[in-house]
Amino acid sequence: MASAHPNFTVIVNWNKKGFGCAKACSYCNWRGWPALPKGPQSKEQVAAFILNCKKGTISISGGADPLYRFEENLPHLLSMVRVIKEQGFKVRVITREIEHIAKLRGIVDRFSISLDSDVLAALDGYREEWRGLDIEYSIVLPPFPTSQLITLMPQYAALQRQLGRRLVLRENFNSLHKVDFSQLSSGHQGIVFVPKALCLSGRYLADQQEYSGQDILLDHQQLFAYLMHDPRIHLFGGAVKHMLSPSIHSEFTDIDLLATSTDVMTQLQEHFGYRFKEVAETASSSPRYFLGKSSRAGKPIHLVLVKSIEEARRFILAAQYDIDRVGYCDGQFFFDERISEAAIRHAIQTKQATFVGGTRDMTLFSSNRPQVEARHQGKLARRGFVIHDYRKLDYASNHLHPSGSHENRRGDSVVRLL
Repeated sequence: MASAHPNFTVIVNWNKKGFGCAKACSYCNWRGWPALPKGPQSKEQVAAFILNCKKGTISISGGADPLYRFEENLPHLLSMVRVIKEQGFKVRVITREIEHIAKLRGIVDRFSISLDSDVLAALDGYREEWRGLDIEYSIVLPPFPTSQLITLMPQYAALQRQLGRRLVLRENFNSLHKVDFSQLSSGHQGIVFVPKALCLSGRYLADQQEYSGQDILLDHQQLFAYLMHDPRIHLFGGAVKHMLSPSIHSEFTDIDLLATSTDVMTQLQEHFGYRFKEVAETASSSPRYFLGKSSRAGKPIHLVLVKSIEEARRFILAAQYDIDRVGYCDGQFFFDERISEAAIRHAIQTKQATFVGGTRDMTLFSSNRPQVEARHQGKLARRGFVIHDYRKLDYASNHLHPSGSHENRRGDSVVRLL
């Protein structure tokens, strides 16, 4: 039976300025987190933190990567390891900087390697020098419903056999879906599941104080349970595309929503730690635009305050591309009927964005809407969308496909942006 005692983790970011990690993982919400350390914690802070740990191992983890700029930051790591071992604990380091792992033989007791495609491709070059080291591999599950995760389990089982060591599958804090791990039985002893509840119950040393997991980790499933069922909220943008097609649009960087009451911001502050700052030209303008950031590690919220449900829907249905003319409110999707639900779903599923011609109602948009739409166009391009835009625009984005515009099968001009 698993221990009821919480895990203890020291969250590190050796950089006094910026984020000390060479990667930019889609599921990582630590970058920009307000309580992220700015440099190493003191020996006294580490010693006081681990004093109440009832388990035998202390983890050193991100935040940023503990082995980032290894030679430069090694003294900080060794000092931390020394304090932990002096109190009789073993040390586990969670990292992607695999080229430095063997250098810590006899110093760090256990390594958890966070896998991505680059790390996986480089593993064979280190297997020999890792002989005798206690190493496991870790993957954050994609933010899919359980039914879709089940279909991936044979691939995870095959990967574990290829790796030849324990594979840890971690629940994704960005997922909108509750994972039923009882349905994910792999039939292989080498795979271990880590539900987010285990992380939420843990204890963490971050900047200069101790936190519980509940204090610092934003559970997006709980957040969206609120956002999706408050009738004063209209979701749009990347989150809605993810809701419609999680396997095609598996990640979104922020949360776009319209609210018809300032009480929405109050609820988000009280229950999810968000603080909102107005970013519109003037406080008297309408709609009003706000940026919300949580005190926990979570996605930012772009909130547009409008006067009515009618305004919220007008705002969404005036988007430049068909794929953006869909919203979600109080348990239901709504689509631009002039385009049709089927056409919009198909466009989102196939990643084809088409400019909607005719007169657009621009009255609810800010004065910098052209710049906003240009940035949005660039985001779509980077995410692999094919842009069907029949206007003569200067894209000025340096993302044009080398072949430029070309004719598709219908004879329409298509510009593929990368």
